[in-house]
Amino acid sequence: MTCIQDYHQLLDALDAEIARVREMHAATLSCGPRCASCCLAFSVLPIEAAFLREAIAALPPASQDRLGRSLAEGADRCPLLIDDLCGIYAARPVICRTQGLPLAYVDEEREAIEVSACPLNFPDEYALAPERLLFMDGFNARLSDLNLIWCRKQGLAPDRRLPLREIVSSGPPGA
Repeated sequence: MTCIQDYHQLLDALDAEIARVREMHAATLSCGPRCASCCLAFSVLPIEAAFLREAIAALPPASQDRLGRSLAEGADRCPLLIDDLCGIYAARPVICRTQGLPLAYVDEEREAIEVSACPLNFPDEYALAPERLLFMDGFNARLSDLNLIWCRKQGLAPDRRLPLREIVSSGPPGA
């Protein structure tokens, strides 16, 4: 299997867990099409950047032009948005897939679960039981491992994160 195939399997497993958590919170989630309040100019790992470049290259020329224009719309805004919709939705990176959901991380040192949740969906008084959280540690570890393998094969620095703005402005692969 290739790194890209393994990356697709990771996304499939993450999407299945996202669907489980989303279903539990369906009545609470206000996120939906054109809700772009979390769509910021993030950075991604090199393996994700390669996947994004392929998705951008597969877009019709008109959509690629729109992405180019969105670069000028604001430094903090995600440059992959077209009319407040993700231009590469099916290929969006891990961080974008999980936005809006109650995310959990295990702090082994403190023996605690840290929770990060969108205040638009989950006000402070909202009770978030562990079984209703999306635990990210395993997915992030898998992503990190895949990225390390990918970077070794490509001769890239695995700890470098690439800003989305840089990925969009660099154009499709081979451009």
